[in-house]
Amino acid sequence: MKTLLALFILLFPLSAAASGITATSYLLVEKDSFSVIAGKEYHRPLPPASTTKVLTSILALEKLGEQDGIVPTAHVLAIPASKLSLVPGTSYPAIDLITGAMVESANDAAYALAVAIAGSEDRFAEMMTEKAREIGAQESHFMNASGLPAPGHRMSAYDLALIFRYALENKRFEEIVRTKYFFFNRGNGDVRYMNHNRLLFCFTPSVGGKTGYTRASRHCYVGAFEKEGRVYILTILGSRNLWGDAVKILQEIYPEVPSRQDISLARARNHVVLASYHVTTAGFIGVKTKKRFTKARRGRHSRIHRA
Repeated sequence: MKTLLALFILLFPLSAAASGITATSYLLVEKDSFSVIAGKEYHRPLPPASTTKVLTSILALEKLGEQDGIVPTAHVLAIPASKLSLVPGTSYPAIDLITGAMVESANDAAYALAVAIAGSEDRFAEMMTEKAREIGAQESHFMNASGLPAPGHRMSAYDLALIFRYALENKRFEEIVRTKYFFFNRGNGDVRYMNHNRLLFCFTPSVGGKTGYTRASRHCYVGAFEKEGRVYILTILGSRNLWGDAVKILQEIYPEVPSRQDISLARARNHVVLASYHVTTAGFIGVKTKKRFTKARRGRHSRIHRA
């Protein structure tokens, strides 16, 4: 009987509010106890897209000094967007590439970090799987540092929540995921990147998170939220309506969540002040802000792996 009940919980949503959710898998847990509040198929390994970069970034923070110089190889030119358009042979501070990987979801930054740490991306992927096991994530396997589609590259919603919980213990990582805007010096000027996590701009309880998308994985997400002294972690894999799914699941713990218009404004505007939530645009990181800067443009391949 207990076995049947456990199987039922894994296969079907745990809450009535879950109706209409498009995600293949999701999980909402309280961070410290890891008690499950809502979920569906959260032990099922799936392509995680750029949420992979959570593990890449925490490994980089642990293995590198923030000002260590990272010199990318020519291979970064062949990596599809999203990207920082790194120049081979140029030295970049590690912290800029880590932040770029999280805020802009830069695949070239993730690759450059992987090679700098392990000598090759293949070896770094092995380190990622080893680190996941140390954290307790037993249902995941990594083939690259970015989350670009690759056979065998998988993570479950449960493992993603475990990894994100571990990463949040690093104060620098938490600062990075809270970052709304990142200024990156390309050498000929500063480029401003805006965080892809729309909830960071329109939902005050949001601590930060990471989005991801490929055609194979559909939309993916991991994020943390505060309420009454507690932190909650939400993971979503395989969604066709990411922000719609997110707010439906968050209704399990919040009586008031962003509307569709709020979410739309969070994407369209740099400065967002909503009726329900008073939000400032604090959260800048990177090189010193100048009076003139350039908005980042998406590459021609941005649809391949956008967040």
